[in-house]
Amino acid sequence: MGTKAWGAAALLVAALWVDFGLAADWSVVPSINAKTEFNSNLNASFDNKLSDYIFTLTPATEFNYTTEASQLQGRLGLTGLKYISHTEFDHVDQSYQINGQYRLSPRWNLILNSSFIVDSTQTQELLASGLIMNRTPRRSFTVGPGITFNVTERLGATVNYTFNQVNYQDPQFQNYINQAVGLNLTYPLKNQKTSLLGNILGRESRYPSQGNIFRSLGINLGAKHMFSENWEANFLGGVNISFLDFQTQVADPDQSPFFITIKQARQQETNLSPFFNVSTTRRWTNLSITGGYALDQSASAFGSISETNRLFLNLNYNFSEKLSGSLGGIYNLSNQVSQEDNFQSDNLSVTSQVTYRVTEKLSMAPGYRFSQQDDITNSRSAKVHNVWLMLTYSYPIHYQK
Repeated sequence: MGTKAWGAAALLVAALWVDFGLAADWSVVPSINAKTEFNSNLNASFDNKLSDYIFTLTPATEFNYTTEASQLQGRLGLTGLKYISHTEFDHVDQSYQINGQYRLSPRWNLILNSSFIVDSTQTQELLASGLIMNRTPRRSFTVGPGITFNVTERLGATVNYTFNQVNYQDPQFQNYINQAVGLNLTYPLKNQKTSLLGNILGRESRYPSQGNIFRSLGINLGAKHMFSENWEANFLGGVNISFLDFQTQVADPDQSPFFITIKQARQQETNLSPFFNVSTTRRWTNLSITGGYALDQSASAFGSISETNRLFLNLNYNFSEKLSGSLGGIYNLSNQVSQEDNFQSDNLSVTSQVTYRVTEKLSMAPGYRFSQQDDITNSRSAKVHNVWLMLTYSYPIHYQK
């Protein structure tokens, strides 16, 4: 699905969500971001490293519409990337997101999450699968309708469906389609500080070019607890039961000992793996810290399912009303779920940035990122250094009806 189809669907959603007859609160924040960056290893390559200076310009608009019965929020943005030496990477990235909630009755609510993203860097793939790939346009379309309802006065339930299609321009990567159906339950305890959580999630990933199909059923239980107004924690744990059906290569010994041929064959597997998602946030007057750990499975551009361990920590500190700083780190360890190969990789990324508000609308932010990608299977490592200076100008517009 392209930009025009997503735009038509977005206009339809907006028309259904907007209540023209009710009092409404509108806010629109147009902005423009200019960034100058040096990257020491554009593709996080182990060999033949390419470095370059990159100039980016991002005009964008964020909006929020709220009434007593509905809420609609989203972001529309374009990012033009200009490489000084390696102009073959020049590209215009696109990012469109619209999310909404609509209250049908005191007990029933409709929800919708949708996005259309074309990204030529490695950011989206890293977030999706924990793996780093070459710079190539990656198109991702996602739509996720759902409904929430109160089963009782305290028990709340959410049923949702998510469709995600990812296509790559580079033919060495595998396009895939993800579908998921989930049931989430929330039960607050009487102390009003703890909520019990339950989750059942069925997922399917298809690789059309290979005919590979990966299905899984996740069953998870957990809790959310507020230690205080400034400290909260979430825990969700359980199992993923995976059903794998994929194409693989096997040796055909029929002509042995003269020669052994390699042929394609279907292979089916079932396995059981753990699931964890733990996070906590602690806030002080000027400092906030968020950290967590997640273990889950996801599709990737490499034609199979990866089991990814993800550990992250983010710190934000306000030195003054105008000056703030952030420091964040993320570590991913990915393994192939199927027995097709034993590829294992990890990556570590540490990012620091200082933001200075020159005026209420204009801010300046220098930053630095260090990344290391390890091919554990073949004992190889690649390092990347990024340095940038970013200017952002935004003009908030607020309207009440």
